Amino acid sequence: MSAQPFSGKVVLITGGTRGIGLEMVRAFAVEGASVVFSGTSEESVARAMTGLGERPSLRGVAADLADPAAPARLVAAAQQAFGGLDVLINNAGITGPADLWAIDAAEWDRVQAVNLRAAFFCAREAVGLMRARGGGCIINIASVAGQIGGAATGPAYVAAKAGMIGLTRSLARHFAPFGVRVNCIAPADIETDMTSGWSDALRDRLKAMTPLGRFGRVDEVSGAALFLAGPASTFITGQTLNVNGGIYMG
Repeated sequence: MSAQPFSGKVVLITGGTRGIGLEMVRAFAVEGASVVFSGTSEESVARAMTGLGERPSLRGVAADLADPAAPARLVAAAQQAFGGLDVLINNAGITGPADLWAIDAAEWDRVQAVNLRAAFFCAREAVGLMRARGGGCIINIASVAGQIGGAATGPAYVAAKAGMIGLTRSLARHFAPFGVRVNCIAPADIETDMTSGWSDALRDRLKAMTPLGRFGRVDEVSGAALFLAGPASTFITGQTLNVNGGIYMG
């Protein structure tokens, strides 16, 4: 086996400047891929690039995924930088207010736009480039919240992440004739800069709900993504891989 199984592959990761997304950028780059990733601002992209180490195989692009023009611009950036696209990971997401009585229509719509609408349009833009290369792989990052109703998040986030699972199944059927596989990863609570700020009471409650008794690690999610994008999963499509310590067994 090649020491770098993704050598020659081009990967686009949305929301790649922190947490799970940043780890996936790092993991695919280590495995030899050329990676384009998005962040919400030029500053966040610059910080990520500094942390990753400036290298010619990485490109960071500032993009607001609530902007309907962003998906086409990101896919075009992959084409311009590296000549095509093999793997798309729809990771960008925002939570919105946890209090269902506090969220307004504009906030609800923004959560759906960033988490769900952008994933569809990124996938639709990407599939054209993947067809030209003989096939490809799309991975949508959902959440256990979309499977259990959310223990620390509000209805807008839960609805969007449940929608990601349904979207995955639909796109898997539509894109299969083009040689494009579409799968989903549904993580539970993962140790990131965001979850580290949660109260001890909340963290303890969530750990108590989890049979393995801990939060996951970002590399455990990136490992799942490497598997789903790699040669060991070529007969897998339309599936949701639960990386959740057993909190949901579906």
